[in-house]
Amino acid sequence: MELLTEVMDKGPDLTFFEVATVAAFLAFARAEVDLAVLEVGLGGRLDATNVSPPPKVAAIARVAFDHMNYLGDSLA
Repeated sequence: MELLTEVMDKGPDLTFFEVATVAAFLAFARAEVDLAVLEVGLGGRLDATNVSPPPKVAAIARVAFDHMNYLGDSLA
């Protein structure tokens, strides 16, 4: 909760996903983790996870009908 408040105080205009991503990155950095598992948001060049270094390993899950209100109602 403290990390979320810290991030929201610094960037009040961020989306929920951006706040959660920044808070996670802060938690990882402060805990000095060697490995982190990240899930991208909607993807694309403006995704909040794009600030991370290139991954050593990547996995692609099946495409489904998530976020239809943003991406439309077809898989294409």
